[in-house]
Amino acid sequence: MTFFWSARIIDAWLGLVRGARVAWRALPGDLMALLVMRGCGIPPAGREVHLGGISAVVIEHPSAAHYLDHQWIPVHAQTLGRYVFARERLSDRTIAHEMEHVRQWERLGPLFLPAYVASSGMALLRGRDPYRANRFEEAARRRETEPPVLQSSERS
Repeated sequence: MTFFWSARIIDAWLGLVRGARVAWRALPGDLMALLVMRGCGIPPAGREVHLGGISAVVIEHPSAAHYLDHQWIPVHAQTLGRYVFARERLSDRTIAHEMEHVRQWERLGPLFLPAYVASSGMALLRGRDPYRANRFEEAARRRETEPPVLQSSERS
């Protein structure tokens, strides 16, 4: 519920300031994604995916393993801003999961990472799994179960 109202307040505030929405969405997620691509030698080409009014660039490249293999938990894919990184082609179900994270990044912008870490920390303090009980992951898993209506196009 906190995420819902926080997102609504941020949306209203961003709607008042011209150009603020673009900057909010780009910081820091998109910039981090561009650094990962450059650091791992991943070409900027990918496929553009649209789901429920949300757009993302899905980067499915073997070099993404250089980044994904250094996570503190094993991950199949990871979202940074509007970019989804994976070693290989993702299923529609996984893309639906990651698109929820894109939505979360768009809503919370620079607050997403601290909020995500705080949610994991709260789960840990309650004696629960910090990944499985993370509210952001729970929302993404719910999105997985909905039949995705993906529109996808190759991007170069």
